[in-house]
Amino acid sequence: MRLIARAVAFGRLQTISSGVGHIPANGPALIVVRHYHHLYDGLALFATLPRQFHILVTLDWVRNAAMQSLMTQLTRLARWPVVLRADALLHKNDRGGHPHNGFSLADVERYQRRAFKNSVQLLVENRLLVVFPEGYPNIDPAYTPKIDKHGFLPFKRGFVAIARAAERRLGASLPIIPTGLQYSSGKTWHAHVRFSEPINRESYASDNDLIRYCEEKVRRLSS
Repeated sequence: MRLIARAVAFGRLQTISSGVGHIPANGPALIVVRHYHHLYDGLALFATLPRQFHILVTLDWVRNAAMQSLMTQLTRLARWPVVLRADALLHKNDRGGHPHNGFSLADVERYQRRAFKNSVQLLVENRLLVVFPEGYPNIDPAYTPKIDKHGFLPFKRGFVAIARAAERRLGASLPIIPTGLQYSSGKTWHAHVRFSEPINRESYASDNDLIRYCEEKVRRLSS
């Protein structure tokens, strides 16, 4: 996966990073990242993260059964949990998509449950898990509700539920690392990935406080 990412990024994307020392050398961590570009975000993370990691992704952009089968196999090999976004599926169908050629609304809940279980298991195995709590990038060839290149969506609550469940099984606090992404575009894009110091869920009075802090921190790191 890392070699493929380097090959795809060559001549397209250059990445610099700061705060890499905040990534634990071992043990689990949940990396909470801004979502800006449907492809380059992942490439930038491959260029900067020193450890193997897994990304919580979606495949609801898939247009046909052949691509669905291929991407499903690839995500299984990489152990990347997969969710489906109901609003993205509705948008695809409104534009003339065919559910039988990809995913349908009936698949959403089943994928959510499986992705939650797989995400928690990865953390219990002392792995790094990357999540994009906005749910949508700014730049996507399929669909995004963001209306411009500077938009930022409120963070969804799923990453907190994953952290809580993983902590119950680990019997220990889980480091959560807010991470910013900032781009400049041109013939070659440039990405700056900024990792902040880890935080712990129990340091916040409520889930809402934690979500608000992560969202604001990622915004600042992305500017």
